[in-house]
Amino acid sequence: MTAWGWNERRLRQESQVGVAWLRPFVAAVPWIIMALLLIMFQFIAGTLTLAKGTLFDLPTAGMEEGVHTKLVALVMPKPGETLVFFDDARFLLGDPASVAAFSSLLAERAAKTGEKALLILADRRVACGELMRIAAIAKDGGVERILFAERRERQEGE
Repeated sequence: MTAWGWNERRLRQESQVGVAWLRPFVAAVPWIIMALLLIMFQFIAGTLTLAKGTLFDLPTAGMEEGVHTKLVALVMPKPGETLVFFDDARFLLGDPASVAAFSSLLAERAAKTGEKALLILADRRVACGELMRIAAIAKDGGVERILFAERRERQEGE
């Protein structure tokens, strides 16, 4: 017996209660619980992390040519109108004032950067007429080349 009143032999006997073959499993319970919690957090983290943004679905095509450009316009359809995002600004193609602002900003950026190519990232749901209208606005703004982006199909090794 020690000065604090506990007996080492009695303590060892009390901690070894139960069937002998079950003791290793009882000792592993905290590790099993930890593994299950980690697995659960992995499943939850995959379903709870949603990226804020807009679904943008580029059409597929068989082209491989491309040019690096600083002028990029993103075109998205919205019920009843078409949105154009360019240089951190949003423009409506149905509004004449917005189209004029887009044209002047595009001409200003083309002159400032010296870029003569515009990359258009258009959703596949955008009407071809709207794309031609954007191309005409860009041509009036001093852009000489218009590039349309495409979505590449993933190969097996990618």
